[in-house]
Amino acid sequence: MNEGYYVTNHQWKSYVRRRTFLKTISSAFLLATASLKQAMAFSRPKVSFRHGVASGDPTGSSVIIWTRVSSAFSDNLDVRWQIANDAAMQDIVTQGHIETGAFRDFTVKVDVTGLAPGRNYCYRFICNGQESVVGSTRTLPQNTPRMARFAVVSCSSYPTGFFNAYRDIAERDDLDLVLHLGDYIYEYGLGQYGTQNATALGRVPEPAEEILSLADYRSRHAQYKTDVDLQAMHAKLPMLAIWDDHEFANDAWKNGAENHSPDEGGWAERRDGALQAYFEWMPVRGEPEGPNTRIFRDFRFGGLASILLLDTRLFGRDRQPNVGGDVTVESITKALQDPARRLLGADQEAWLRERLQGSVDTTWQVIAQQVMVARMEPPNLEPLVDREKPSLFNADQLDRAIQNSQYHSPQILDVWDGYPVAKEDFLSDLGNFAKNPVVLSGDLHTALAANLVPSSGGAPVAVELMTTSVTSPGLSAYFPDRIPDGIRDATLAQNPNFHFLDIEQHGWLCVTLTAEECVGEWHMVDTISSRDYASSIAKRLSVQAGGVAKGLA
Repeated sequence: MNEGYYVTNHQWKSYVRRRTFLKTISSAFLLATASLKQAMAFSRPKVSFRHGVASGDPTGSSVIIWTRVSSAFSDNLDVRWQIANDAAMQDIVTQGHIETGAFRDFTVKVDVTGLAPGRNYCYRFICNGQESVVGSTRTLPQNTPRMARFAVVSCSSYPTGFFNAYRDIAERDDLDLVLHLGDYIYEYGLGQYGTQNATALGRVPEPAEEILSLADYRSRHAQYKTDVDLQAMHAKLPMLAIWDDHEFANDAWKNGAENHSPDEGGWAERRDGALQAYFEWMPVRGEPEGPNTRIFRDFRFGGLASILLLDTRLFGRDRQPNVGGDVTVESITKALQDPARRLLGADQEAWLRERLQGSVDTTWQVIAQQVMVARMEPPNLEPLVDREKPSLFNADQLDRAIQNSQYHSPQILDVWDGYPVAKEDFLSDLGNFAKNPVVLSGDLHTALAANLVPSSGGAPVAVELMTTSVTSPGLSAYFPDRIPDGIRDATLAQNPNFHFLDIEQHGWLCVTLTAEECVGEWHMVDTISSRDYASSIAKRLSVQAGGVAKGLA
């Protein structure tokens, strides 16, 4: 045997001990490394931006950008935001960091300042190495642009149908911003208003019950912002948004709502939860302040237009005359004649007069608010309604509406017609202080164009352009026609101040402003039951600058 390769028993045992020791050290090192990697992974949780991005409230030098971070962990998160001149996010203009967490439902809202007027920008968010989609936005001009073009929307009930109107807007390349006039979300649960087809469409509301608490309102906002068409519109354009009633509860007013009862808790608690969720989830400036919360504000589109956003819902609204447990014909009549009953409240009325007087250096004053201003007298519905067809009214409700229509008096008292003295004051302010006022409205799930004439008669003091609903059921769902378009045609005949009326279709309103005219185009989608849709223009009307007193043409 070659002694060069001879190993004694003692040497072999030492060799084995050394190998075992090294193997143990190696295993411990690998285990420690794996544990460290797991710890690092735990400290950097996976996140996503499943609710998209949004922007809003642009001025000549600033804009709000928004997102929400989805994370499986409850720790606060550091979020980086960036504004760039290009979609590739290479030419960064400004950037920063902001912390979010459960204290604001992991939403992120940044008021980016120091921007140039009339410029397109791109933006995104980064958290734990994950990037959001890139959104586009635009600041308002400071000079007088040749043209401004807005999309106007309202009444988007998620369970009622698909948001094809939002998709239609997102696919346009000629719009400056979106005006959302309220009912961005709805409070109802499954089996309640607007949810008849929710299960079949895969759009069951979350939570499934009517929303009452802060957590409920947050969940409902979150569900809406998972919609791909809503996300596409938000990512494409900045938004100016105001609320209506369904961000809170149906037929809300400053101290309650038709769809709120004592067994659902206190109204103030419900309102404040809804307000907090709204300011967390919407790209608007400000913070909730309970009953003193102001959503009314104004913007200037250079020298071409002033945009005044009003709150006809919460800030100053007295109770509707037909809401409450003590309603009688006599009480309604008395309420309608009471000059103290207001829709805006004294503070907002004073603010509006000041802003109207201060904006006469712009060609147009666009007053964007929630509810119908024009007086609507119903025709006699008895020969027009087909009682054999389905209606969203029950039999008793339909009978009462038909009976009341025979008096040709306004029946919708949640709108300006329910506050006739306040409405005359509003029209007087438009006539006395505005230059070329155009009132935009929503809420009624109806497309409408009307001249606004004081009750004393005379020339129009303004024109009203109303957008139809994105999805919410129109008046035709309550009053089924005996003959096609019979109720629409009879209503037009009964109201000579109306120039256009559509009580059935869904879509959006396009408003184009130039130095010469204001043009309204009603874009309708042919279905909300499928994402496969077609869009068409149902009507085009205009009013000339300096010719508001002549009305629509």
